[in-house]
Amino acid sequence: MKELGKNIILIGLPGAGKTTLGKLLSNITGYRFIDSDAFIEEKTGKSITELFQEGEDHFRSIESEAYKKIADFEDTIVSTGGGVVKRNENIVALKRNGTVYYIDRSVEDISHDIEVSHRPLLKDGLERIHALKAEREALYQDAADCIIKNDKPLEEVADEIIAHHYGSGKGGSAHDNPQ
Repeated sequence: MKELGKNIILIGLPGAGKTTLGKLLSNITGYRFIDSDAFIEEKTGKSITELFQEGEDHFRSIESEAYKKIADFEDTIVSTGGGVVKRNENIVALKRNGTVYYIDRSVEDISHDIEVSHRPLLKDGLERIHALKAEREALYQDAADCIIKNDKPLEEVADEIIAHHYGSGKGGSAHDNPQ
């Protein structure tokens, strides 16, 4: 059985379903839910888009500081920004008290229901999503304690995460990352 108090950290591409799954998992487990982008916006008083306008490196520094604070929480579901893996220090901080789940969703599924106006890195459309997948796939896999395919109803995906997290087995597409 997993350690009580350990956070559930969701990583993956923008549009992979992290926030939707995080809210669902929060309802099921009773854990607090934090969307890291909303956390950053609350702490800075600026939107993610505004922070990106000051430069991606500026945003990534603010993001890293936020993850250090979030890592101190317990019994929390964390929906991370898609670029969390761009700085290894983020993953190191989040793993101090969390299990990292890579929510792996196909670019085609993402493109069907993503709202790009709120996602600065996706404003260029499908080509950009493919480029992000190619750029970050290995980073997501390396960071993950468990890889979860988001290719079925969300309730089933949530059940796989819960089964892994609480040690009651693994669902069909959940598997431990062989590190």
